[in-house]
Amino acid sequence: MTKKLTAAAIGLIAAGSFAIAAPASADASIKGLAKAECKQELLTDTAEFEALYGGTDKAAVRRCVRMEKREAFRDCKQERRFETGEFIQEYGGTDRKALKRCVRDELT
Repeated sequence: MTKKLTAAAIGLIAAGSFAIAAPASADASIKGLAKAECKQELLTDTAEFEALYGGTDKAAVRRCVRMEKREAFRDCKQERRFETGEFIQEYGGTDRKALKRCVRDELT
């Protein structure tokens, strides 16, 4: 009985610590989404990736990530500026957090 209770308590503690750590990585998730998209692009069409980003090494992936993030932010800022009502309805405001929610949607 105590072994089951202890295992359950450890599971709850581990789940609780994961829930606390998740919101802290909001910026990392945007970068992670962009990186995943770039790596997928690299795997599907290597020649085009090499032509666009100047290679297939880490530096090229970083350039791709930077460009993907920049493009997503640009699209979201444009949407926020010209379609404000829809933006507020979809992302819950026009503040920085809403912009980040939009960027995450753009990158998925």
